[in-house]
Amino acid sequence: MRSVRLNFSKTGRAIYVSHLDLTRIMSRAIRRAGLSMWFTEGFNPHPYLTFALPLSLGQSSDCEYMDIRITDDMTNDEILRRLNEALPDGINIISASEPKFDAKEIEKAMYFVKVVFENNEQAQQFYNTADELVKGDELLAEKIGKKGHRKVKKQVNLIDFIYDIKFSCAENTVNMQCVLAAGNTNNLNPSLLVETIEEHTGTEDKQLYIVRKKLITKNNENFR
Repeated sequence: MRSVRLNFSKTGRAIYVSHLDLTRIMSRAIRRAGLSMWFTEGFNPHPYLTFALPLSLGQSSDCEYMDIRITDDMTNDEILRRLNEALPDGINIISASEPKFDAKEIEKAMYFVKVVFENNEQAQQFYNTADELVKGDELLAEKIGKKGHRKVKKQVNLIDFIYDIKFSCAENTVNMQCVLAAGNTNNLNPSLLVETIEEHTGTEDKQLYIVRKKLITKNNENFR
């Protein structure tokens, strides 16, 4: 038995596939691909699948990761080929390799964010104020957290979750490239950051595109 880490992209209509449905899609694809999988033990055995930092609904990504365990000597190239033939449009295996890092080592994620407004004035208003806000000491927002087994709203300072951010503006569109906290302990969804900036600027986007480009470890290495 050996572990294989699959790096896959999630684009197009697949961005609206929930994590639960993604798990089902991957399980069906593995069966159709004829991979010799290691199954969990117990009353309900199922193929071993584990995901690193599942993506929020409605966002696309070039850096999704799923670990599987296989019991034969099938090559990584063959695993990649078979799975891509079995997967639907929008989900594509980019690489298959031996895992290097534990998912617990993920600390940050790099995103490209495109914020489209109704007109140029709103885009300029968002752009002019956003840079000042993220360079300040405090940018408060309500974030869903956990207290015991209950979900609760708590106020957090988003500045504590921003590692790097750059803005550019062209006509009615603001582009953001940002590195934000991402992991089991600290995590900032770029959609919350945009929403909070809009509340401070009195603007409202027409369309929001978010692409996750990289997962980054505590040692500033690309997760793989």
